[in-house]
Amino acid sequence: MSWKPSEARSLAIALTFSGGFIDAYTYIQRGHTLSAGQTGNVIFFASSLTSHNVMGMLNRLSTFVAFVIGLGLVGYLHSHMKTHYWRGICLFPILIICGIIGFLPKSVPNYYIVPAIAFGLAMQNASFSKIQGMAYNNVFTTGNLKNSVVAWSAYFFGEDKKQYNAAVNYMLLVVAFALGAIVSAICQRALGIRTIWLAIILLGTINTIYLFKLRHIYS
Repeated sequence: MSWKPSEARSLAIALTFSGGFIDAYTYIQRGHTLSAGQTGNVIFFASSLTSHNVMGMLNRLSTFVAFVIGLGLVGYLHSHMKTHYWRGICLFPILIICGIIGFLPKSVPNYYIVPAIAFGLAMQNASFSKIQGMAYNNVFTTGNLKNSVVAWSAYFFGEDKKQYNAAVNYMLLVVAFALGAIVSAICQRALGIRTIWLAIILLGTINTIYLFKLRHIYS
């Protein structure tokens, strides 16, 4: 079966790797706040609330709000941009944001940095939301893990052979996210806050290849 370029397995894996890479960056370098994992941020917010940590509350709340705004903006752009390239355009914010943040010193408050990244990642996540026709997330992995286990269970225990492709796809996404986080953590030992520039190279390459494929199809 021929899939849309935006639903290609290789693209989904690459985007999910970058999602893990950036999420690990903000957690390690920017106040243990997850730029994309809003479930964790709700817990961290509750912890900060009970310990009267105002800055911790501000970091998590602003990140949550920025992520929501990013999702909403993609919905708006999708309905108003009459072009096949709209998904690629929606990747530019995270590229620009990562480029700027790499120049900023560690002293810049995290409630400026992490929400900006969360906004960009939300746009990435909402723009590319399917892998070979199946919904997935490329900036966090809990849903992918659940879907992988459910599909493998149906394949092995329910003898539903149709679930094999889904099981493999979701498993690869979980592995890609984990590898992205691990590579990010290793790179940060040497590059520190400048590690975010590696995400620009990665996402820039991904977007260039994607846009090139679109041009080949629709030219």
